[in-house]
Amino acid sequence: MGWGYADTVRRELKRLCADGREVENRELSAALDLISDAEKRAMYRVLADLRRQNEIRRVRPGVYVYLGKPGDDELRQKLWRVFRRLRTVTVDDLVELTGASEGYAKEFAQMMVRREIARRIDDPKRRDKSKYQMVNDPVKMPEDEEKARRLRKIRKQKRREVLAALQAAELAIKKVRECLVSEG
Repeated sequence: MGWGYADTVRRELKRLCADGREVENRELSAALDLISDAEKRAMYRVLADLRRQNEIRRVRPGVYVYLGKPGDDELRQKLWRVFRRLRTVTVDDLVELTGASEGYAKEFAQMMVRREIARRIDDPKRRDKSKYQMVNDPVKMPEDEEKARRLRKIRKQKRREVLAALQAAELAIKKVRECLVSEG
């Protein structure tokens, strides 16, 4: 239950606490599909670690708000500064010079391409080692609106699913009540 599990808990917290919403322990454990007390204890240990790192804030016992990973904005700023200074970078350059994970650096570079700030230059010998060249310098680091749009879409879909499940449950309860009334 190392960092991989902490990342799983963090990902669920981000999803459940979208837009500053509060999340309860039972809601988080249900989202993580935890049943036994031993499984839940592992989750509580991760929550305690995240609290110590100021990544979450306890609102009241058993209720938390996700604040974000400390330094996340700082890391984006580092990526932006390196990208502006070098003008042409690979994902490996961004990882080495900023300490970002490979996935985060790749996501950042792809966002620059989507925003038409950079263009991707593929290496014919190794397509996985593309370079990203700055073609437009807006000076100010662009915001990642695409990610926010994706999260809104996911939340909307989840809401539809929950409402459909709720309607199905209400219908089932109604049928059970009718059966009980007709038998009694």
